[in-house]
Amino acid sequence: MALRHPPQDYVPPVARKRGQRGRVVRFQEPEPGFGRRWARRIFRPAIIIPFLLLAIAAASVLGYYYWVFSGRIDKLLRGEVFTRSAGIYAAPKQLRAGEQVSIDDFVARLKRSDYVEKAQQADSSRGRYTVTGTTVEVEPGKDTIVDGKAQFPHVRVQFARGGKSIAGLNDGDSGARLQSAWLEPELISSLTGQQREKRKVIGFRDLPPQLVKAITVTEDRDFFNHYGINLRGILRAFVRRYEIDPGSPIARQGGSSITQQLVKNLFLTPEPTLRRKVAEAYMSVILETRLTKEQIFALYCNEIYLGQNAGFSVKGFGEAAQTYFNKDVTALTLPEAALLAGIIRSPNRYNPYRHAEVATDRRNQVLQSMAEAGAISEEEAAQAKATPIKLAPTKGRIDLSDAPYFVDFAQQQLGDILADTSAADRLRIYTTVDMDLQRAAYAAVTKQLAALDKVQAKRFPAGTLQAALVAMNAQTGEIVAMVGGRDYEKSQLNRATDALRQPGSVFKPFVYATALNTAYDPVPRVITPATIFTDEPKTFNTGNQEYSPGNFGEQYSRQPVTLRDALVHSLNVVTVEVAQEVTIGRVMNLAVKAGLPKPKQNYLAHALGTNEATPLQVASAYTGFAQLGTRTTPVAINRVTTGIGTTVAAPKAQKNEVMRPEVAYLMTSLMKDVVNRGTAAKVRARGFKANVAGKTGTSRDGWFAGFTPNLVCVVYVGFDDGSQLGMTGADSALPIWADFMTAALNSHPEWQGDWQQPAGIEQAEIDTRTGMLATADSPSKRTELFVSGTAPKESSSGPIEDTSEPGDDILPPENERALPPPIAPGTIEVPPLPDATPPTRPRGNTPRLEGKGVLQPDGSTRLTGTVTLDIDPTTGLLAVGTCPVIRTKTFAIGTEPHRYCGPQYHTGRDIIPSDTRPRRVSPR
Repeated sequence: MALRHPPQDYVPPVARKRGQRGRVVRFQEPEPGFGRRWARRIFRPAIIIPFLLLAIAAASVLGYYYWVFSGRIDKLLRGEVFTRSAGIYAAPKQLRAGEQVSIDDFVARLKRSDYVEKAQQADSSRGRYTVTGTTVEVEPGKDTIVDGKAQFPHVRVQFARGGKSIAGLNDGDSGARLQSAWLEPELISSLTGQQREKRKVIGFRDLPPQLVKAITVTEDRDFFNHYGINLRGILRAFVRRYEIDPGSPIARQGGSSITQQLVKNLFLTPEPTLRRKVAEAYMSVILETRLTKEQIFALYCNEIYLGQNAGFSVKGFGEAAQTYFNKDVTALTLPEAALLAGIIRSPNRYNPYRHAEVATDRRNQVLQSMAEAGAISEEEAAQAKATPIKLAPTKGRIDLSDAPYFVDFAQQQLGDILADTSAADRLRIYTTVDMDLQRAAYAAVTKQLAALDKVQAKRFPAGTLQAALVAMNAQTGEIVAMVGGRDYEKSQLNRATDALRQPGSVFKPFVYATALNTAYDPVPRVITPATIFTDEPKTFNTGNQEYSPGNFGEQYSRQPVTLRDALVHSLNVVTVEVAQEVTIGRVMNLAVKAGLPKPKQNYLAHALGTNEATPLQVASAYTGFAQLGTRTTPVAINRVTTGIGTTVAAPKAQKNEVMRPEVAYLMTSLMKDVVNRGTAAKVRARGFKANVAGKTGTSRDGWFAGFTPNLVCVVYVGFDDGSQLGMTGADSALPIWADFMTAALNSHPEWQGDWQQPAGIEQAEIDTRTGMLATADSPSKRTELFVSGTAPKESSSGPIEDTSEPGDDILPPENERALPPPIAPGTIEVPPLPDATPPTRPRGNTPRLEGKGVLQPDGSTRLTGTVTLDIDPTTGLLAVGTCPVIRTKTFAIGTEPHRYCGPQYHTGRDIIPSDTRPRRVSPR
């Protein structure tokens, strides 16, 4: 039997007596668990203390940046981020009973003024309209209140049967009958700063549901569920960054939420750094605590960049809907909404105007994503994909934004009105432009330039010729229309305000006004409208220089002419003679007083309009004639208010007396004759019957300035490089003026009328051949106006000697002069050009109709033009700076000299430096 031994360290139990307790021999602690073992390792002073320090530091950093970021966010949100009513507005429209306007045109105007149908979902601040049969009810929006007062009434517009005119107006609240009512102005442009951004602010309720779905599906599907950061979107973007083909439409997509994108655009820069991304995420969380999801979404939809249009950045879906589809954002269809949502990722790549196929693919991909997300059905997606993209045409739209040149000028004036323009994007700027007249002006310019392009086709490419038009309310100085060029997208140079050009004979009225002012300052003698001058070539000595101006076409009657007839027929030599007699210094002082630029030095050639000016300066100067001696400065802005309608500024035009009312009245009478029987007689030939006065001008360019007692309009036509136009102002600028003024006076009949004759005016019957009182049997009798006390006292006696030579053009009595042949209404007049051999002007003095075809040996015909050049009369060559005598001369194209004169031709003559004397003489 095997012997068993006890285990090592075995202690046998001790027998205990009954009732005796057991004795503890050894205590052993149980083995600690896994969690307790790691807790002991972590919660040690060496680890806890640094961790607490780091936590405190992190909390401090987070707290500090929370304070900083919250301050930036709260500062922005303290006011309106985007002021809904901010922007540049046109002048309000006055409705009148009996006005010729259709229901469709009226509703279209309401839509341009941001009105929507009453039943349509839109922001509550917008104006509403309701069409019921032939009645349109107009309820103005909440943003029309200025200084606590409603500016526009609730009105019912009743149209006549057929809906082509307004039969009556009634107050929408009281039902009272109204003769007229003011309509809310159009928003012509959202304010643009140095970044040249355009934005039409909208609210969340302005967004159609399909657009909201398209944006969220494309950019942030969980937007309405997360708290500023879309973690799933970040993960998805990270995975797709490395898995998707770089050429795919969804390649390299970002993971930022809509809130993060908004924060980046409002507060941060687009630099791709980790620091910016962390700040973006933190600020997004903070912003989510300040605003509702709808408010954040609306801000995003107003801030997002969506492409370029005519040199401007398109910001927000309100502006994008107008730019791409020419409609309000509330009217977007599903395919249109998908296209705009797809543009967000890359506006230049998906530009539908430049990359239509790529944009269509992108739109279809957005529609497919919407269907996959359950936002729309598969049937809706398929139908939308099959819909072709219909974009708003870029051609034929009224100057892109209707009045871009005027908007630029208004912003320039804003800098003179406000001390700080940085907050201008939150202001309402009410301007003076009448959009009906603005569109009429643009149409007139476009029509005439298209006709002139045909005439100039052999000399210059189509589209090279430019024009400018500016129209002012003579009494208030308000600019009611302004066109600065034919295409703002190609050239932003505003020729109405910034292009200094020689106005030519448009300047002559200031010479004659200075002469008539001798009635009050008889130096050297009193000159009246009946004062006689001889129309013949003359050379004037000015210091050590000879100056020999020439009439247009080198034609002279060599007969006595009255001062009135000299202006009516724009005789250059007589004008210079008058300026020399009254002194050119006095003439230029009057012109400067009227607002025209002051020359560095006065030259006799300035009498013919060689001192440069802009069309706007000329228009302002002509208000001195229209308002009987009082000149009005131009004004583009009537009022500036905050977003809630508190007036910040209300600028007014400045007025100053330029000449006595009697002198201005006589000048207006003279310029009426210019239109009725003179160089501007084509105004009447075009069927224009209103009582107007004006003056043509021809330098290297074509001009026409005309006015009524309340409206002044100046038109300029020419080339930017100063090339010779080769046409008179009557052929180039006058048709634009006539078309515009016809539309303007039809729209505003209150601007018509006649000038009230001042008390200091008297009349007398004169003989136009002598300037003396006419006898009973005088064949050249005319009633003339005079400043009281300056009418002639003696009568003509004896026969009048005929000093004309055979072949001279003699001005016949006015009743024998014929007007140009009438022009059919609506006809596009192509200004003609003269024959190669200028014909002798007929005795009837009919303004020459140029541009007839010149028969060629092969039986074909061609058009020829004229060119007016500076000529040295002693050599017949093109004048240069060293020529002591310079004359202007008009040549048929092809017969002009091409060689230049030089000092070798003028030995022994004193030469005046070219920079200190006039080099050009402007004909009519």
